[in-house]
Amino acid sequence: MLPIQQTIKNNDWLKTVINVVLFQLCWLACVVGGNQWALAALLLLVVIHASWIVGQDQLLNEVRLVLPLISLGILFDTVLMQIEWLIFPHDSGVTIPFWLMALWLAFASTVRHSMSGLLKKPWVAVLFGALGAPWSYYLGDQLGAVTVTTNALIAISLFWGLLLLAVCVQLQKTEVADDFL
Repeated sequence: MLPIQQTIKNNDWLKTVINVVLFQLCWLACVVGGNQWALAALLLLVVIHASWIVGQDQLLNEVRLVLPLISLGILFDTVLMQIEWLIFPHDSGVTIPFWLMALWLAFASTVRHSMSGLLKKPWVAVLFGALGAPWSYYLGDQLGAVTVTTNALIAISLFWGLLLLAVCVQLQKTEVADDFL
């Protein structure tokens, strides 16, 4: 293990900062750069996340949490796209563009790490999701990556509030199960 990897592995604060910065860089690369930048951003995020932030003993639990979140997010945004509440000017297809799929993975990578403190307070998490997520989509709209209707913003607010509540409940169940092991 490289010295920098050892330093990061032993420093929770530094892992949190790296997790936040990676998410923000991935968000910016995907929204501004679209599919062209999404793959590079996603590869960087996955490599750093898997090698520096997640312990090898936690990797399976990480995957078990990340995959359902990504699947739900892609399904939700695809439904919004199909009913034309989300319109992607540079992409057309059956599902949302790759860059938005990459953003779902980037978000899911924060749940057990930089968002863990927030998710210990379910109502704060609900408010964060219900208020913060629509702003993220709105900013994507302002940057020209997507057109977001008012109906979409309302649906996004409700979905994200409920999603983060479900994540809180799941994480509490996981922590209880881990305590018994």
